[in-house]
Amino acid sequence: MKILRINIEKETITFEDLNEEWNAIGGSALIAKIMNQEVPPTADPLGPENLFIISAGPLAGTGAPQLGRISVGAKSPLTLGIKEANSGGPAAQILDRLGIRAIIVYGAARNNRLYCIVISKDQTRLVPADEYKGLKNYELSRMLRMRYGEKKIIVSTGIAGERKFKGASVSFTDMFGDPSRNAARGGLGAVMGSKGLKAIVIDPSGAPKVEIKNPEEFRKKVFHRKIIDRVDRPISSM
Repeated sequence: MKILRINIEKETITFEDLNEEWNAIGGSALIAKIMNQEVPPTADPLGPENLFIISAGPLAGTGAPQLGRISVGAKSPLTLGIKEANSGGPAAQILDRLGIRAIIVYGAARNNRLYCIVISKDQTRLVPADEYKGLKNYELSRMLRMRYGEKKIIVSTGIAGERKFKGASVSFTDMFGDPSRNAARGGLGAVMGSKGLKAIVIDPSGAPKVEIKNPEEFRKKVFHRKIIDRVDRPISSM
């Protein structure tokens, strides 16, 4: 598995191998590890020292129930502590299938420019996105899917994120392509906006299935867990 690092100020993109000690963690746990190691406690949440992190769990792409959510993390402009917010949608499953455990964005765009990150099986690009300035998430998603393809997954922030409003969220498209899923807590959309990052476009084309070492045993565990969940669920919730 890899960590994708993007320095927006320097317009550089690098991949690194996931630390072996972190192989079995993702989401909020991985975000906390990275933040504790790399962000000074005194960092301005909306300054270049803060990180904007998106992370999937270690089983996100396996089809196991309840494990396909995506986490977003940073130093929160609301609480001034490490914050994680999570969302549904297919983003985590596709990132896992592309071999990416986390995306880390740091620095800040120069001259108030906007960028999109475009990720596919074969390449990752940082693309100027000034033309999308001022767009809300639904219109932005529509335009990006017209440009890059209907089946692309979009992670975005709207006007509030661009303006660094401390309640701004990060939106994720659902299976229908609508940005209806949100990592809404902690003002993480403001951190995304402070980087000059308008959107991330994830291309699922050609993303291989996650290889499971013992698929039969895995299926048994998943099926057993589903049965327990149904038995333990209160009748009123069924």
